[in-house]
Amino acid sequence: MNLFEKILYWLQGEMNTPVAFGWFHWLWIIVSFIIILILYKKRKKHNEKQLKIVLCTYGVVSLILEVLKQLIWSFNYDTITNLVIWDYQWYAFPFQLCTTPIYVSITCLFLKKGKIRDSLLSYISYITILGSIATMIIPDSCFTSDILVNIHTMWLHLGSFVISVYLLLSGEVSINIKSFKKAIIIFLCFVVTAISINIIIYNIGILNGETFNMFYISPYFTPTLPIFDIIWQYVPYIVYLIIYIWALIIGGFIILNISSLIKKTKNSTVFYNLINFFKS
Repeated sequence: MNLFEKILYWLQGEMNTPVAFGWFHWLWIIVSFIIILILYKKRKKHNEKQLKIVLCTYGVVSLILEVLKQLIWSFNYDTITNLVIWDYQWYAFPFQLCTTPIYVSITCLFLKKGKIRDSLLSYISYITILGSIATMIIPDSCFTSDILVNIHTMWLHLGSFVISVYLLLSGEVSINIKSFKKAIIIFLCFVVTAISINIIIYNIGILNGETFNMFYISPYFTPTLPIFDIIWQYVPYIVYLIIYIWALIIGGFIILNISSLIKKTKNSTVFYNLINFFKS
């Protein structure tokens, strides 16, 4: 092995596969909420420098971890024959609902405040937060024995949750139906892109029998999402797709209403005292 391959082999270090609400899971949850409290305390409404520091930190670290994940999952070293085999894992292609915050965060670093940036940030706040919450509650399918992959999973999902909450609490994303509609438009654009990629990649014949299911809406493969995997088997694809889209839109609408409720209670005595307790 050359030096690069030795580094990849080292990065394939293993650990006991984490369990839901075990020490590894709780560690990331606790750290995430501590960061949210810190960001809330230091928030400055519509502060460009602060916003870009937060987005850059999340986006760049996520991108680095994603690249490393792609490499170590494609790299195989046979200790018996001493042969290195490269085999790309198509199922892990980085275009899922929960990986889009990487691209959105980095893209927004180069955009001035306006309709496009506001729409992209609204998408993170109202739509991708659903995947973050789902992983926070049911992380089992995301955990593996690979140390780096587990770190990547928690940073990607819980980090995205932190970003979503920060955007709403700081006022960078307005908590109203107008912003929510912008989020839906971006979401639908990603859905169309995912469907197109799914169809193109499947039909050009490079999968070699592997699964490729971006956004879990491929017409060719059963999704691995709980409940959706059952729905997919019993209804026509177009019906499944409509249910999927509406499920996320409704989920985003629930986030909007929860955010509105929190916003209304921010000036209440209980909320004020709670925040002051953490500030002290």
